[in-house]
Amino acid sequence: MSIKLPGRTNLPTLSNKALPASRDRLMPVAYAGGLLAIGAALLIAKPRLGHVPPPNRMGDGPRRSRLRRAAQRGRDGVQAFAPTNVTDSLGRSLILGGVALLLARVLDEVAGHDGQ
Repeated sequence: MSIKLPGRTNLPTLSNKALPASRDRLMPVAYAGGLLAIGAALLIAKPRLGHVPPPNRMGDGPRRSRLRRAAQRGRDGVQAFAPTNVTDSLGRSLILGGVALLLARVLDEVAGHDGQ
């Protein structure tokens, strides 16, 4: 018993078109989901790798020199803006980026195609 297979001339031809538009439309959503997942993982895990130690305090007593007193006040003022855990900052940034990308994609879908 022999099986007759179709020859090359009988096979359908594949077109060299680009990927379907539906895949292009879903890729930003998948990318945004990845950003959200990684950002949430960084916020939840709080790895010690990103822990930033506080500035070395050599005492809070008053300094004799004006320059040293100004430096002490400056250090205390700037310390409020310094991160305590860099991975928290990265996680929040990734979450904000993921939300912004997802929102832009949703608004793009609501806006519709050209001419409609």
